[in-house]
Amino acid sequence: ANVAAYQIYQSYSMAQGGHNGKPVQQLSSSLVPNPDLRPLTSTTYEGGIEARFLNSRLGLDVTLYNRKTTNDIVQSSIAASSGYTSALLNVGELSNKGVELLITATPLKKANFSWDISYNYAYNKSRIVKLADGLPSLTVGDGVGGGTIRNVKDGTYGEVWGFKKKTDANGQVIFNTASGYAVRGNLEKLGNGIPPVTMGVTNNFRYKNFSLNILIDGKFGSVVYSNMYQYSYRFGLPKETLPGRETGVTVTGVTPEGAPFTKTWQKVDVDTYYDNDKNYTSMFTFNNDFVKLRQVILSYNLPVDKFKALKLQAASLSLVARNLALLYKDKRNNYFDPESSYTNGNAQGLEAFGVPRTRSLGVNLTVKF
Repeated sequence: ANVAAYQIYQSYSMAQGGHNGKPVQQLSSSLVPNPDLRPLTSTTYEGGIEARFLNSRLGLDVTLYNRKTTNDIVQSSIAASSGYTSALLNVGELSNKGVELLITATPLKKANFSWDISYNYAYNKSRIVKLADGLPSLTVGDGVGGGTIRNVKDGTYGEVWGFKKKTDANGQVIFNTASGYAVRGNLEKLGNGIPPVTMGVTNNFRYKNFSLNILIDGKFGSVVYSNMYQYSYRFGLPKETLPGRETGVTVTGVTPEGAPFTKTWQKVDVDTYYDNDKNYTSMFTFNNDFVKLRQVILSYNLPVDKFKALKLQAASLSLVARNLALLYKDKRNNYFDPESSYTNGNAQGLEAFGVPRTRSLGVNLTVKF
């Protein structure tokens, strides 16, 4: 993590108005300064193999790595009663182990036509070996309305934590007999906020002076808590909130003592019933696997030999399109782009009213002299 200049020192700014017109200074940042902050240290060991077969028409490149980071710098949320909202800390030790794989092939190679394909795969397994002394967990960021990103000793980096409806040993929901609402369980891990697996496939077709490049990529193994879906659910916008609008909602489960429990929420109280679901983070947490048609490039190599007076070595004209289509995502997710994020910092796995990635179309002219 990079730390902006001067964040380790306390600084102040002038308050507008002040007291009785007198100038008053106030804290200029809600981040606790840490003058004892130390630079992180990262040590990496890696090894691999690169091989070519069938006159280089098939290639394999594999790399294994083991990276240890100590004194990593993270920004942690803290109680606002302290006068601040976050603090910069050095954490003890972070381990990252993984593999990177690249396979290339040329299935077809003719005088006027060729097809090249490449597949890349990366898997990273992170582990929090140690945090600060006496600190079993560290909150990296909080989502709006619920959901939190935590680093927990012996856990993976950037886990999504939240609440589920409490159930008994048979999987039946436990209800509070007085309120009629499901009992909220303990804070628990809901999944990884950072996808451990990324991959992509690139196809490149060439016919005479034309070429077509198609890139499909994806990320797998993470979850995301959606504040947008939580809010829309509370206001009755998703189809999941349709049941009961005309007839009421009947819930069944058990009491905290294990006895059978049934309650019918009347039509006029259905909105109150659905609004209470905001307390169960897991209901608004999605599998965040996705596959996208990331890029398509259609190019034409201009015949520079016909323009010798320009003394060009090469020239090409290309139509470039990016973020064309979302090919796969969680079938429950009809609400947001899987790459939407509440923050671009360490707290990955949170979404709050994010907008889709912009689809871009353009023309490129490349000239070499």
